[in-house]
Amino acid sequence: MKKFHRQDGGWAWMVLFSAFLGRVISMGMSLSFGVYYVELKSYYGASASVTSWVGSLNTGLLFGAGPIASALINKFGCRFTMMLGGFISSAGLITSYFAVNIAHIIISFGIVTGFGFGLIYTPCIVTSGTYFNKWRYLSTAIACTGGGLGIILFSLFVDATIEAYGWRGSMLINGGLALNLVLCGVIIPPRSTDAVVESHILDIALLRNKKMLIFAVSMLLWNIGVIVVFFSATDYLEDRGLPHDKAVFLLTSIGIANTVGRLLAGLTCFVQHWKNINFWLYTASTMIVGVATMLFNIDTSYALYTFFGCLFGLSFGLLLGSQANVIIDLFGILKLNDSFGYSMFASGIGIIIGPSIAGALRDFTHNYRVSFFCAGFVCVLSALLMVVLFFVDKREKMREGTSVEVLATDGSQKT
Repeated sequence: MKKFHRQDGGWAWMVLFSAFLGRVISMGMSLSFGVYYVELKSYYGASASVTSWVGSLNTGLLFGAGPIASALINKFGCRFTMMLGGFISSAGLITSYFAVNIAHIIISFGIVTGFGFGLIYTPCIVTSGTYFNKWRYLSTAIACTGGGLGIILFSLFVDATIEAYGWRGSMLINGGLALNLVLCGVIIPPRSTDAVVESHILDIALLRNKKMLIFAVSMLLWNIGVIVVFFSATDYLEDRGLPHDKAVFLLTSIGIANTVGRLLAGLTCFVQHWKNINFWLYTASTMIVGVATMLFNIDTSYALYTFFGCLFGLSFGLLLGSQANVIIDLFGILKLNDSFGYSMFASGIGIIIGPSIAGALRDFTHNYRVSFFCAGFVCVLSALLMVVLFFVDKREKMREGTSVEVLATDGSQKT
């Protein structure tokens, strides 16, 4: 197994910057769809459930393309994969400018751009994890922070460009900005993952791993819930009589709190002696995300809605900031690429179906109350599954420890 880079130093920090910027752009554009949502629903006169497919497919593929991204990384490396993703996402955004109906937007922005973003997301996590050893927990959290910063910047930027140039002009401008993702790929040295993985397509054995299945279902559930807040909160608050600028600013507040949470998650690198700290941070954060989502059902003031949004954003940031480290702790650094890819596929499924279910419930009930309650409930259920996973993992490690002791005993007897 050859090694082409030095961990924790040198060019590793430039690679981390690439991962950070890649997430700023890809996640920022994708999770700011809530601003486009209101415009597109009004412009095309489409229902909430149909319009939600645009964003749900985009963000769903950002995560759901994980296995394809992992296969490309294993075959061609992170550099090629990110550059390809940059070109595809830019093309999707630019062609969205010419959309004549909602179906066109679903294909161009939802599928094409989403798939391009999906080829960006996984390399960002893999590079930030494999280029660092001592500072791995911190580096993955910094890379994740890019997503939170992206939500802050692009929720404001998209709103401003729509105001100035309309939603078509905004899509065209973002298409140009997305080309910077190609430059993010250029920063990464060729075959940057060779130090950690051998060239293969995907580790199919992971699909039969009980821990992988439980973790994937847990991720599917919380993604169903979380994405409803990002895509529907703006429309939800406007339904309740709040002005558009305040509804949009709630997304900015969530983004700020989200960024803080992701950074705080990185501080676990200084307390690694606390056993399973990332696991329980991730689990508790998932639970709080669910509770915060359900709190949106309370009829209250804008100040309290902002508080609920900040609680949601902070917890979601802690969740995402610790996610990659939980995957490493559960499956090992050697399987980071494949295990992360499968996890992202489960996330993508949740994101694709979540907004559609919420939109259908909204069309049926004429409000978002049931949607937000169900969204919070599945997040709580996801956290409970993580508790089950803890005991499954603990039991598996105890068996492995027993097997090692038996082998050691047999070896000593033979000598």
